[in-house]
Amino acid sequence: MGYGGSTRAEFLMEYLPAMLTLNNRPNAAAAPTLDQVVELIPDAFVILDGNHRLLAANRAALDCLSLSREALQGMGCGEFFLGVPGDCAGAGRCPLASPESMSRSVSVLVYGGRGRQRLNIRMTRHSGDDGDFFGLLLYPDAATVSGSSENVRLVGQSAPMRELMRMVERVGPTHATVLLLGESGVGKERVADYLHHCSGRAQGPLVVVDCSTLGEQIIEAELFGYEKGAFTGADRRKIGLFEAAQGGTLFIDEVGELPLAMQSKLLRVLETSRIRRVGGTEYIPVDARVVAATHRDLASMVTQGGFREDLYYRLSAFPIFIPPLRERREDVLALAEYFLREVEGGASHLPLSVPVTDLLVSHHYPGNVRELKNIMTRAAILAGGGPLLPEHIAFQSRQAHDADTGLSAQPRRVRTACTEAGVRAALAASGGHRSEAARRLGVSERTLYRYLEKFQIRG
Repeated sequence: MGYGGSTRAEFLMEYLPAMLTLNNRPNAAAAPTLDQVVELIPDAFVILDGNHRLLAANRAALDCLSLSREALQGMGCGEFFLGVPGDCAGAGRCPLASPESMSRSVSVLVYGGRGRQRLNIRMTRHSGDDGDFFGLLLYPDAATVSGSSENVRLVGQSAPMRELMRMVERVGPTHATVLLLGESGVGKERVADYLHHCSGRAQGPLVVVDCSTLGEQIIEAELFGYEKGAFTGADRRKIGLFEAAQGGTLFIDEVGELPLAMQSKLLRVLETSRIRRVGGTEYIPVDARVVAATHRDLASMVTQGGFREDLYYRLSAFPIFIPPLRERREDVLALAEYFLREVEGGASHLPLSVPVTDLLVSHHYPGNVRELKNIMTRAAILAGGGPLLPEHIAFQSRQAHDADTGLSAQPRRVRTACTEAGVRAALAASGGHRSEAARRLGVSERTLYRYLEKFQIRG
């Protein structure tokens, strides 16, 4: 069923406030439950309260998300949309906090039992006797194949990642030289690939060269090629990477490692669009867009004389900063799921358990996305055919991780404290405030809700 017209589902949504007041009828036994009310809507449908916590979901929504009703009960908007427990991130990061999204269908990533999937969502806001609530109709996005990592170029739905993608999509169709900046391991090559995909050169080649792995003479031969007899061992002519990238994009990674002599030659190519092979005399026209990247501070290098000022300004016509993973923790789980699907048999470990997700989100990731990929690959191997457990998550320095999060030996103690008595004591100490109780117990709010269901604690 489409979501653009006056469907039966949208018609029923208009009468939701009236249907929900049935819960307040004097004869409580005759009143329908909230779960029964939402089942009147034929399409996948969920209700969230004014605090952006999930109140109810119909069977179609449970099937769409591959989650149980118990798993969804009490889930916050941050976990529903991003897989990250906690309070609402506010306008600009939460679709429910955006007034514009209330009047139209929006396509957003939603976290479910099958991992992240893109859904078209029709959102409406209503006022009932018990306060405001949100009704969400969920429709699978036909343009997205759920659970498939094929053709995925950038993973993430955090505000920094959305801004990054907007920048790339804006500069992609132009001819501007782009400089990608960011720490090691943030995924600069993946961003270069996405930029190439967004450009008019997408049908051409994307050629990659890493300057940090090559010596000065080798870099020149790799970039510009060489003629037969140019040096010992040059027994044939070889075209360089500029020529190989003809009609496409040349990605020069770690450009800050280029020796000064090579910087002059690279500048000349950028200004003239011509190269000369090593040992050659002819200038050869080239048509390759240059995207450069570095983790170093090129401006400081210019001041210290380690990088040419004219080349710096030529390369940084359009600089793009890629934020470290610690500044976009909302993307950690999406990336972890993506890397698991890339490992043979790794998808069998999805969805990730709450203890594992809590552990992954809390880490500082000094090695950024590269570190997370190594962590998930190793975890899948250690888990084998069994469930993926917290003990399979091995950080490079667990001591450093504990220091970053301020946990030390606390996690193992707090997890054993989640008995009925421990949960009741935490609720009493926090005055019934569930987010504070979860913080005292050292678990996510979603985990706390599961304990409340398990111990049948109400209120």
